[in-house]
Amino acid sequence: MSTEATSSPGPSYSPLKGWVIWAVATLFVVYQLIIQNGFGAISDNVKKDLDLSLESTGILSASFLLVYSMMQLPVGLILDRVNARIALGTSALICGVLVYFFSQADTLLSAIALRACIGAAAAFAFTGAGVIARRWIPPSQFALAMGFIDFSFGLGAVIGDAGFEAWLAHGTWRELLRLMAIIGVVLGFLILIVVQNRPPRGSHNAPGHRPETVSLGESLRALGSSKQVWMGMIFYAGMCGTMFSFGGLWNIRLQEAFGFSVQDSVSLNSILFLGMGLSAPIWGGISDRLGRRKPILVIGGGGSVLMSAIIIFTPWAPFPYVAAVMFIHGMFLGTSVVVFAAVCEKVNREYSGAAIGIVNASGCFFGAVLQVIPSLLLDGKEAGDLAVFQRAMAIFTVFHVLAFIAALCMQETRPGWAREQQEEDD
Repeated sequence: MSTEATSSPGPSYSPLKGWVIWAVATLFVVYQLIIQNGFGAISDNVKKDLDLSLESTGILSASFLLVYSMMQLPVGLILDRVNARIALGTSALICGVLVYFFSQADTLLSAIALRACIGAAAAFAFTGAGVIARRWIPPSQFALAMGFIDFSFGLGAVIGDAGFEAWLAHGTWRELLRLMAIIGVVLGFLILIVVQNRPPRGSHNAPGHRPETVSLGESLRALGSSKQVWMGMIFYAGMCGTMFSFGGLWNIRLQEAFGFSVQDSVSLNSILFLGMGLSAPIWGGISDRLGRRKPILVIGGGGSVLMSAIIIFTPWAPFPYVAAVMFIHGMFLGTSVVVFAAVCEKVNREYSGAAIGIVNASGCFFGAVLQVIPSLLLDGKEAGDLAVFQRAMAIFTVFHVLAFIAALCMQETRPGWAREQQEEDD
């Protein structure tokens, strides 16, 4: 029987300390989403400044997520083995420095290379916050903590959208990114000062023995042989992959094609992220309270299919109606946070970082791919022909359908269960 399956002593530290450490680590997630999603608001300015085509702009935007997704599994394996405080703090510092150099970019090639490097450094943010939550937050509150991480995700996206758009009324995108570079460096030092790697020995989340370092091959075999991991990857690709791409780039353009102004389109996109961010901790808390994961995932997958179809294919509607639909769609997307608990509860604790990383990687990878595919389907057309634009956007609804199917195929888990206990009941 694993140490998770047996009764463990209470925490030898204040529970508030664990939440404070987790909160500081999660600030990196907010920062990541600001610099990631904010590109949608400044993309037209970058496009004009660097004289880019629509396809080049899509590739530049996708370069962040593509490298970010490729780094998720290595990052998870690294965080399972090294000091999380040093890894997170150093990567935040590097991220800030790279953002400064991106603000100086003057060619497409240099901009793509720098944005890709920013994605590599920022890859530690979400998985690192998840690992800190797994180590410092009680298992019965893990989904709630992941929900608040998604809330931070939504908060960062809203700041990136609305904040960047507001800045552009008075300053340039280069000045804005130089400010973000300073914030990134400050954040890195804050993480190095406040965050701690693991709880003291003997507390509720600390292993009863020194954690074993598992090999890369062993980690890959364990995760690759798990149906739950594969279904979790498909689910997250269909939910957050579309969120990264649709919300990160194409939703603003779609709303402009419907006739909304740039400001209204950015506001509608922010409402989408607001719905996801506000609902994620609620879904996580409900899941922890019910002691079940699958029903939440099924509800979210099914609801996202319906809302996506309404957003893309409904004829023009007034701003308040579209805003309400965006918020509800975001709420359904907020259920995606529960998939991390559903996956982590089916693998050993030693694989937590890699499990979070590989699931997050699937969402990020397809988020990058789905930023490029619509531009290829549009074949150089801008937002002139609404029917053509809607057909290109249909790929997002297709991915929501895949997420719904994956949710139906996932196995039920319980908060805090050890893997051995779950396998006995499967």
